[in-house]
Amino acid sequence: MSASGAGRARRTSAARVAVLVGVLGGALAPGACDAEPEPEATVEVGDAVFVVELATSVAEQKEGLAGRTDVPAGTGMLFPFPERAEHQMWMAGMEVPVDVAWIDGDRVVGVVTLVPCTEHDQTTCPRWTAPAPATALLEVPAGALRDVDPGDEIEVRETA
Repeated sequence: MSASGAGRARRTSAARVAVLVGVLGGALAPGACDAEPEPEATVEVGDAVFVVELATSVAEQKEGLAGRTDVPAGTGMLFPFPERAEHQMWMAGMEVPVDVAWIDGDRVVGVVTLVPCTEHDQTTCPRWTAPAPATALLEVPAGALRDVDPGDEIEVRETA
């Protein structure tokens, strides 16, 4: 899955939303899918806890979780955006469905389950736009956010 934009979201009070939620791992070199990505943050939303990778560069956000054949339970990717806006994302090159949570500050503004688009050209895949201005996007295994609703609080703690 990919998202437009890059950079880190601004931090809010103390450890509340250190980077703001969004999830998708770092870009992997071709053939590097077997390598275990390093977790960079812990995200708590509702009763769920995820250890996620951060996608902060344009390249990382474009690549996202594309090409991965599995997103293990309790993992995902966070995409902190450089600015608050109604960002778009797509599922080009994705092989598995994911749940996404659009985040604004320390609150969820929308949650949706997305199906993969195995096409590698993002222009041939559907796009989704945040339902409201967002500062981050979280991607986790499909079904993992079934009990999360808009307005729920989210907390991100960087591990690095």
